[in-house]
Amino acid sequence: MSDEHGHHGTIAPFLFCVASAVMFIGLVMATAGGEDKNGDTGYWFIFFFGLAGMLTGFMIWVQDYWNQTTEEGEEIEVYHEYWGTITTRKFGMWIFLLTEVMVFSTLLSAYLRYRAAVPDYDPGIDCGVDFELCWVPAADVIRSHLVFGVINTFALLLSSLTVVLALYAAKNNNPKATTRYLTATLILGTIFLVLKLWEWGEMKDGHFWGEKCSIAAQDIAHHCIAPKYENGFWLDTSLEGSTFYITTGTHGAHVFVGLIALVYLIAKSNKDGYNEEYHDTIELFGLYWHYVDLVWVFVFPFFYLY
Repeated sequence: MSDEHGHHGTIAPFLFCVASAVMFIGLVMATAGGEDKNGDTGYWFIFFFGLAGMLTGFMIWVQDYWNQTTEEGEEIEVYHEYWGTITTRKFGMWIFLLTEVMVFSTLLSAYLRYRAAVPDYDPGIDCGVDFELCWVPAADVIRSHLVFGVINTFALLLSSLTVVLALYAAKNNNPKATTRYLTATLILGTIFLVLKLWEWGEMKDGHFWGEKCSIAAQDIAHHCIAPKYENGFWLDTSLEGSTFYITTGTHGAHVFVGLIALVYLIAKSNKDGYNEEYHDTIELFGLYWHYVDLVWVFVFPFFYLY
């Protein structure tokens, strides 16, 4: 590595990683179920401390890269011709996405494992008073709102196109078009997240069982799904709820992070920060956003149709 340039020396990645670990430790310990299922509320301080550290690391990163006008990694000496064909940041992004594949593969495979192990509801099966011994999928609960899941799917798929168009505009030295397409991506991602939060609220506060319902049959049209969903469908309602909200919530968190990144990209693009020579950041964000969209292509049929 050249002595003149060297590494830029930012502490942002290290701070962000350590703070992430602290945040998740605090979250797990604070929500751990004991006899009262309330966990240790004292750990919420650790959770918020870690969250503050993550935000600090992110702001340091923004400050470091805000005035950057050239591709990173030009000063690094390479010892194999391959490393002359890919930037260090792009290689790092592919490694990051590989870890993300493992995260969602774990969540989706866990769902499939539980789905296969627990029998589906059938009038001929004794499911117990509250259907606890049978699997009543989230799809049965949200079928009346399926149209919103379809809208979300189209919104994310369309947002992948707008990211590609933003990169194309940047490569052609068209900053105004770059800003417009990035803004369109932000709007589509926001639509997805707002509809998802609304859907969660409908499921959590809904009543999917009542006196008019019969154990002999499920009547989705009249919200007769299962007795265990009489007071709503939520994270702690059932195993079905846990797998649904953890998986869709993790995906939603990735969309939210993408929206934060988009705000940064739009702000920098608005000051003509991307052009034919410098557009690497948009390309890297595009890789992340395409991955988030691809995950949803699997999540949607798993939870909304099956």
